[in-house]
Amino acid sequence: MEISEEAMNIALEIINELLQNQEISKIKNMALYNEYVNNTEIENITNKIAEKMGFEIYHMERTLNLCVMPENKVFGYTNEDLKNRIKQFNRNEDIYLMYFVIITLITCFYKESGFNTPRTYLRFDEFIETIHHKFENLIPEELEESSKKMQYNFVMIKKVWERLADAKEERVGVSKNDKISFVRLVLKFLQEEKLVFYDENTRNIYITTRFKSIVYFYFEYDKNNKNNLMGYIYQLGGEEDATY
Repeated sequence: MEISEEAMNIALEIINELLQNQEISKIKNMALYNEYVNNTEIENITNKIAEKMGFEIYHMERTLNLCVMPENKVFGYTNEDLKNRIKQFNRNEDIYLMYFVIITLITCFYKESGFNTPRTYLRFDEFIETIHHKFENLIPEELEESSKKMQYNFVMIKKVWERLADAKEERVGVSKNDKISFVRLVLKFLQEEKLVFYDENTRNIYITTRFKSIVYFYFEYDKNNKNNLMGYIYQLGGEEDATY
């Protein structure tokens, strides 16, 4: 089937906008949003281009979101990329702990039974307490076996977390030397990626439509992606039973 030049140009414009801003919303980008949603030809072309580039376009809550697929080595982050991006995380173990914090964030917002009904917000102190609780439930005698089974070095990240000083309140600055500062650096990175919004005044964490899209389509749309690691971290307990 012949592709019209106009449809190709619009599809490329959509891809370009997504690459620059990660999302297209009906409110901010009505013309491009409507072209994608209401024109099957443009939707198919755009999706095909995205697929060839190692992306997936997710449509949720009147927003188009761009997600980098795991095999994408051009636009995805390596450990070295993240260490360059977050200067305070200068060791691989810092990055692995960051991953644990992010997965814990997912377990706080979503019940294990489904990834389509997230809670509205999460209190920062509750988040810190949940992370702490999960590390407490990592039984030392089982860490080696769990690390091998999950292919995730729980021994190492538990040591990194425990080495971080406790802090009774948030500090101003960019230190990673205490638990609160470390988590705030993770939230800062996620906010820069338009995945969360952290309200400094209320100390509440909110997830964006982009975050919801990635979680829903990655874990709910493809059930196989709800892997053993996620299930294991759910089982470590915490504040996931809070009101949604």
